[in-house]
Formats: sequence, structure tokens, C-alpha cells
Amino acid sequence: MAISSEIIPDLAKFITNRHSDFEKYRQLEQHTDLTKPQEWYPHARLDKRKIIFHAGPTNSGKTYHALLRLKQAKKGMYLAPLRLLAAECYENLTSDGIYTSLVTGQEQRDVPFSTHRSSTVELACLDQDYDVVVIDEIQMLSDSFRGFAWTRALMGVRCKEVHVCGGLEAQDIVKKIAKMCGDDFEMKTYHRFGELKVQDKSLASSSTSKGSYTNVQPGDCVVAFSRQDIFAIKREIEKTTPFKCCVIYGTLPPEIRAEQARRFNDPNSEYEVLIASDAIGMGLNLSIKRIIFNSMFKHNGEQIVQLDHSSVKQIAGRAGRRNSPYPHGEVTCRDPSDMKYLRKCMETEIAPIRKAGLIPTASHIAMFDELLREYGSQKQTSLHETLRKFSEMATVQGDFFLCRKRDLEIVSRWLKDVEMSTAAKFLLCMSPVKESCARSKAVLLRYVEKYSKGKVPGIHRSMRPKEPTSFNNLAELCSVYHELDLFLWLQSKLPSNNAVEEVRAQAMKEETIEKINRGLARADRLSLDRYDYLSRDNNLRSIWSKAMQESRTQQSS
Repeated sequence: MAISSEIIPDLAKFITNRHSDFEKYRQLEQHTDLTKPQEWYPHARLDKRKIIFHAGPTNSGKTYHALLRLKQAKKGMYLAPLRLLAAECYENLTSDGIYTSLVTGQEQRDVPFSTHRSSTVELACLDQDYDVVVIDEIQMLSDSFRGFAWTRALMGVRCKEVHVCGGLEAQDIVKKIAKMCGDDFEMKTYHRFGELKVQDKSLASSSTSKGSYTNVQPGDCVVAFSRQDIFAIKREIEKTTPFKCCVIYGTLPPEIRAEQARRFNDPNSEYEVLIASDAIGMGLNLSIKRIIFNSMFKHNGEQIVQLDHSSVKQIAGRAGRRNSPYPHGEVTCRDPSDMKYLRKCMETEIAPIRKAGLIPTASHIAMFDELLREYGSQKQTSLHETLRKFSEMATVQGDFFLCRKRDLEIVSRWLKDVEMSTAAKFLLCMSPVKESCARSKAVLLRYVEKYSKGKVPGIHRSMRPKEPTSFNNLAELCSVYHELDLFLWLQSKLPSNNAVEEVRAQAMKEETIEKINRGLARADRLSLDRYDYLSRDNNLRSIWSKAMQESRTQQSS
């Protein structure tokens, strides 16, 4: 049957338009293809590198041996999971006469003629050649929030030897990444220097027993998962025993955590017991004799969860440290009903890590956004829409996953009405802003609003530190510290050329630290709202048990 000559032009137009649509989709798909992240770092692929994995548990000397090799290198870099560790390595290398620069999100010490660099892993330098690079806590590449930074560092550093340190659970994924990059892989395994033993009995005789912390001993570390629990337990111990307590938890400024650790480790200080959150699981060298879990349940920001095996072993591993008064460690629980789970965790091998985190680069997002505007009906696409569409179309290989999807979308929505480039907005999405904190959000938006209008951003009056009279005031001071930290981060990424405000922010940070230290020193005189950590723990267990029961019912139906 012949095609009518009248419809041939329309048919040709239809085919042309369809072909154009397919070509547009092909280009969009090409820019969301994340299946070969090793190709994002072409300079690192020019030479075959040697990946040396120092694998072992806490207190096994794995990082120590990697740092020995770093010290021998003509030019080297250390990448830390925490600012505290970056600063510690900086001091370690400097004390050995090695010219070292320190680079973190909020602090930069450029040493003239430095041959080495110590930084947080997010600030890994990928545009210089090194002889040796050490990447610490490599198992963090599976972290849903920060994992991309370890993957980026492992794939992108330009050096002859990459020494990675971490748990054995990361062996398979690191070996796979080395193979993808065409690098050699070598394994070095370490074992704990001292024994770590689970005690036969819990601290309390029953779940509802009060006053169980009268049984604490010098060198004990009680692990609790809320600030209220930590201060309530501290007050109980200091009232019912002759011991004074140091405290360490996540929202305390790094400088305060380091000072509290120093006091606890000092055999001549009056502080013999430590109350801490799971923040001690990484980074701080502590002379702990025994770990006591106040509870095995915590709120993770979204729901009540039972600690996983990896977290239990990581925290328990802080007990016992070579070259300390307690070379061997012990671990127990306050609640006797937790002891069975503790033993199970300690006897179970941590499951191997299957996937490493990725995040699209700023150039990925900028090019994708440009294509959307070119092919779409709208001239301007908001960043959160761009990120949503990117996530929908992104193709990720089985060994990888996308990090921070929810967090990026939240911050990008805040910035939808700000007149800035897509690349600048994406940079702001990577800021240390706390998505759940209204005050942190306000700091970001105030700064960006003034910066985008060509005005000079300044420090808001709410960020002035005040003397603490209660534990709630201490929490507010920690928030002020993080707000000032965020302000300085914004100053470094979007400079306002206002040195006065930058110096003022640094001075206010120091003042905040001093006020927090004074508050902790007289914690026995600070007001504490009526609070019962036993009731809270029982409530968490009840909520978790109910959720588990509902989950089992749904699975069986």
C-alpha cells in the first residue's frame, strides 16, 4: 500500500522530532552515568599505583605502621576522618621535624616549604603528586552521609603508594576498587595487642535497679547515647562515688573533646571516669580499662534502633590500649538483659562491606542542569529539581550507591530563591550545615542572602556566647560554636573580603570554648531538669520491641 504524498512531510517531521528526543535523552543519560567513577580522575589513572591495606581492629597498630611509611616519604599526605585526628597527625609529623601543613574545613595552617599535608578526608588534594598517601578509617566509605569522600580519595589521589587503614570488613570493596583503577593491591593484617574480654556480670542486678553506677572503678567509660543521659549519669557518679567524670559527646567542639580526653588520660588529674557517647568509637586515644554500655538502644535521628554489631565492636574496642595503664580491656553493660546481645556482637564477624558511597561532582550537576534548561520548557530549573531528576536517571554500578540524596535535596530547596549559579548552590549543599537545626539553617541563609546581593555578611547577635547556668545553656553554647564554625566555612568558600568579621568569629569561637570549659568544670552547680535515664531506656526498648513485632507481623502476612 503506497503512502500518500500528503502525509510524507508530516511523517518526516515526526521522525525527525522523535530522533531529536532520543538524542536529548541519550545526552542526559550520558551525563548521569556513574558506573565508572574511576574515570573521573584521569590524572590518577596515568600511572599504576600500589594500594596497601593495613587491616585490623582497634588497638592493633595498623595506623602507626602506615604513618611510619608516611614519615619516610619525600612528599606525603594524611587523610583523617576527623579534624582532631588531622591535627594530631600534623603535630606528630611536625614534632619529628617534618614540614607539614594542616588543612580542615575551618582551619588552614600553610607551612612554607612543607613537604607533607594533614587534612580531613573531604579536603584531599587531588591535583598534586605525592610519594605516599595514608587514608585512615577506610571502612567509612560505606557511610551513607560521608562515604563518598573516602571513595573519592581512594580513586583520585595521585601517588605511588596509597596506604589505607581500617577494619577487615572493607577488604573486598577496597580490592575491587583497586582492580577497577588498574592498581596493585597488597594486604597487611594486624591483631589486637591486648586481650578484650566480656565480663561475666552486668553492672546492675536488674533492668530497673537504681544506683548501679556506685560500682564504677577508675578507668571506666560509661557509654550513653543522649546528652541528657550523659549529664544525668555524670551527676549520679559524682554524688555517690569519690570519682570525678570527664564527658565526651558528638556536639562538643573538637577542642573540648581533646581537652576532656587529655584530662581523663592524665594519671595525675582528678578525673578517673569517662562518660561518653559513641563519639569515642573513632579518633581519640583513651586510656580506658572497661567499657560499660548504659543501653544498647539509641535514637538515630529517624527511629529507635538497637546498636549494630559493628558499632558495638568498634566502641568496645576502645577498652585496653598498648602503652597505657590498661593494656587489656573489659566490656560489660549496665542492664543484665543486654549481656546476651553484647556477647553475640563480640563473637560475630562484621559483615563485609558490599558498596562504597559516591556523590556527583559539581561539574556533573552543572552540565546536567545546562542540558535540562536546553531541552526543557523552562529557562531556569531549580537545583532541587535538578538533583531529583539526576537521582532518578543516575545509573550506579552494583559496587556503589549515592550518598546524601535526602540531605542535598533539603538544602537545595532552601536555596531555590537565591540568585546564584548552580555550581555555587551545589557547593553550599556540601556545607557543614545541620539540616534539622533551624539556627544552623538561619546562619546559612543569612550569609547567602547578603553575599548574593553584594553585601558583606556579618555575625548575627544570636551567635554571641553567654555564660552557662544550666546544662541546657551548655547545649546552646555547643550550637553557637557550630554556627560560628559554619560562618567561617562560608567565609572560606564564599569570601566576603571582610577580615574583621572573620577575626571576630575566630575570637568568639575561642570565647565559646572557654565558656564551655568553665561550664563543664562546675557541672555540679549547673541546674539539671528532672530526668530519669532508666525510664528513658525502658521507653526506647518498648518502642523498639513494638516496631519489631509490627515488622514481623507484616512479613508473615
